[in-house]
Amino acid sequence: MKLYLGLAMAVAFACGIAVADAFSLPWYSWLVLAALCAPLCWLARQKPHLFLALLLIAVFFCGAGRMQWDARHYASLPVHLAGKTWYIEGTVVEKKNSYSTDEGTLTRYVLTLDRLAYSAAGAAVLDEPTGNLYVTLPGSKEYIPSTRLAVTAAVRPIRYYGNEGLYDARHRDREGDIFLKAYAKAGTPVRILAPPRGLSLVVYSLRERLVAFYGTVLSRDQANMLSSLLFGGHYDELPPALLESFSSTKIIHILSVSGSHVALLLSLIQLLGRSLKLREAALFSLSAVVVLFYGALSDFTAPVVRAAAMGIIAAGSLVARRDYTAFHALALTSLVMLIYSPCLLFDLSFRLSYGASAGIILLRQPISRVLTALPPFLRDGIAVCVSAQLLLVPLLLASFSSLPVYSVFANILVGPILDLVILLGLAASVAGLLFLPLGQVLLAVIQPFMELAVKGNYFLASLPHSRWWLGALPWYSAAAYYLLIGAIFFLPEKRRLLMPLAALVFLVPSCYAWWQKPELTVYIFDVGNDKATCVVHDDSSAYLWYNKSRWSNPEQAACVLVPALRYHGIFALESVTVSGETTGPTATQLCSNLAVQQVIEAGEKAGPYTAAAVSLPYYVYDTIPHTDWPSMACLEVRSLQGISPEAFPKEAAALVVYDSGQAFSDRAWKEWRRLGQAYGIPCFTPALDGAITATWRQGTWSYTTAGGTAHEA
Repeated sequence: MKLYLGLAMAVAFACGIAVADAFSLPWYSWLVLAALCAPLCWLARQKPHLFLALLLIAVFFCGAGRMQWDARHYASLPVHLAGKTWYIEGTVVEKKNSYSTDEGTLTRYVLTLDRLAYSAAGAAVLDEPTGNLYVTLPGSKEYIPSTRLAVTAAVRPIRYYGNEGLYDARHRDREGDIFLKAYAKAGTPVRILAPPRGLSLVVYSLRERLVAFYGTVLSRDQANMLSSLLFGGHYDELPPALLESFSSTKIIHILSVSGSHVALLLSLIQLLGRSLKLREAALFSLSAVVVLFYGALSDFTAPVVRAAAMGIIAAGSLVARRDYTAFHALALTSLVMLIYSPCLLFDLSFRLSYGASAGIILLRQPISRVLTALPPFLRDGIAVCVSAQLLLVPLLLASFSSLPVYSVFANILVGPILDLVILLGLAASVAGLLFLPLGQVLLAVIQPFMELAVKGNYFLASLPHSRWWLGALPWYSAAAYYLLIGAIFFLPEKRRLLMPLAALVFLVPSCYAWWQKPELTVYIFDVGNDKATCVVHDDSSAYLWYNKSRWSNPEQAACVLVPALRYHGIFALESVTVSGETTGPTATQLCSNLAVQQVIEAGEKAGPYTAAAVSLPYYVYDTIPHTDWPSMACLEVRSLQGISPEAFPKEAAALVVYDSGQAFSDRAWKEWRRLGQAYGIPCFTPALDGAITATWRQGTWSYTTAGGTAHEA
């Protein structure tokens, strides 16, 4: 029990964070509940199981209180500043990405908001650091972190998409105190108020120096790849095809710093320290300093912090002459990180990193025992690969909608080669700084191994069916899956109970879902200024209507819509109707990511479309004003321009209307939503309600939104 106590406390704290994120209470209410558990724990001190339960409940309340304290801080940031053009002074935290537009190259940064005023000479509205914001600047010039800038830019609120299957940008920004975004027009001058300084400058300069050194022997792509292999990140500098191949075989994790990187680094330090006959205390100090500096070079992302902390604990155990328990180290690092920043719980890299580490710690040895007939090399490689992913299957499907088919082969064949590249790359980096010719010799040795690994991974990724596309698992399938994992690996003595229970948990909801299967499902996705509606019939045939706005991201269909479709298990479309602006490129994006049988380019003005040929159809109207509405039908009106409130369809079963941002349309949109409430007609807007799902079954329409609200008509 003691072995798992730390992990149980970390899980309880994480559960408290998740519950507090969904159900808001004042932070002190949670802490009062935690305090009330203290005397109960003391009274139950002679009853271990009851004591443990009360302790975990107290930790749960502490996690909820920490999350609410963080939410209280974020809510206090001045979001009311959006909607105006301001003179901004801020300090660069990090560069996010660069991209090309019709106005030229734009680069986005995260800035700490230091000062804000109407003009450079005007009185400051804010004159002290207050949260962070995204700032998009013209040009491709790169500003080093810690540089202090001044620019005049339009400040806007951050728009989040309410679709399932997308990256959780809301919690990512909350974790980073990012609460607004700003855009500087092309030609706007950007002044440097103070040059970069401190550790940020040292780290940036060293990394750039190392990349330049790699480039003396390797090609540009190889130099960037080696930099990512050694220090993680900087994916925008790598070829997209390379990232896609690594993603297909699910070894993309090797491009971010993990425990294996730190283990290799510590091995080098231990080897060097032993050869220099350093004492254990001095060797530990050297290990800690090098690992921390390595973490700084790797930007101290969540996996880096986890790997560095566990590495330092492991090195410290050698000095303390105590057994290193990975259970306790994993629990301690996760608990400390969540206390420091509770929103890390929702960060995908944090979940994948800790989930994979927990899987290796808990499941590697049991899986290895099953594979005793295999040679040690294969046995260990398969055991590590399978155990790292086994606990993550529901998360991988919810995040990526697929499982890698050849991941085991990639980890066995390509992984060891890349580990060798990392080991030699670390040695080459040190040698290149001390004695350039030696470093270049090591780079020359590395080059063929990199080419072999890349080509081998390309080959595996190009094999048929390299990904098993499934979509997200329903909750009952995920619950049954973890019951099976528990029965097989953790509670084998309860297997006769847990395995039938897992079958029951899966079969009963599955049968009910099959019995209640709708004849028609309509998904109205939140894709910003674009509009997307997908209709799925009971035979799984799917049809998509997409309207492209000139004001949206050119890659909106691929970046926002495709992941949402895949989440719902939609990988093939019978037909796609594309209207609005740039219909050709939009159709190409959809066809390259989904299996599409027919594409219809409808032009700028299109509709109405009969989206469902049933007794109560679903109609989609793009831009043509229409007043002769079908009665008792679901109507999606994508533009209210030219339609007066008097034309409101009083006989509609439900309405989906959009706020276009134009003055008249805004008034019409508000009026239509008010009239919908007055007539008892459900009225939805994706920008407010998130993705909307309408189902037609046995003569009844049912509607649910991303926020969980439900209606029937």
